[in-house]
Amino acid sequence: MMFGRMIRSSLRTMPLVSRPTLAFRYYSSPLVDFTKTKVQNQQFSDHNNMPLFVAITRSAAEKLNEIANEEHNDKLALRVQVESGGCHGFQYHLNLSDMNDFHPEDDSVFVRDGARVLIDKTSLEILRDSKIDYVHELIGSQFKVVDSPYTKTSCGCGSSFDFDFDKLNQTT
Repeated sequence: MMFGRMIRSSLRTMPLVSRPTLAFRYYSSPLVDFTKTKVQNQQFSDHNNMPLFVAITRSAAEKLNEIANEEHNDKLALRVQVESGGCHGFQYHLNLSDMNDFHPEDDSVFVRDGARVLIDKTSLEILRDSKIDYVHELIGSQFKVVDSPYTKTSCGCGSSFDFDFDKLNQTT
C-alpha cells in the first residue's frame, strides 16, 4: 500500500513526457517453432482425424544436440509423456531416451535441427499445439512443456496441470 502511494506521488511530479509506461506487455511465442519442427510417423486425432503436432524450440533443440554430442549418442531423444498424478491431476514426464524406445504403432517423432522428441499418441492428444522448450530459471535449467493451449491450471512448479476438457473438445 505504501509503495503504491510512493509511485503515484512520484508520477504526479514527473512531466508527462518522462513518465514511465506502466502497461503490461504480453509475450507471444513466434510461430517459427512450428514451421521448423518436422514430424515422422504422424499421428491423427481420434476425434476429428486432424494431425497432432507439437513444436520444439531452438533452445530445446540446441540442448538436446549438445547432450547427444557429449554422450556420443546419435540416437538420443527426449521422451515426453502425460501421466495422471500431481496436485492438479496430470503431470508431465520428460526423460532422456533414445530411438530404440520408439514404437511406430503409437509414437510420433518430432525433429528440429537433428534433435528428436518422442511422444505417444495418448499424450499427444493432450499436448497438441504445445511447445517443448529448454528454460533457464533461478532453480535450474530443464526441458519443459510451454504454451499449451489446452492447459486450464497448473501448479507453481509447472509440472502438474489440469487441462480444459471443454476447449479440447471444441477443437475435436
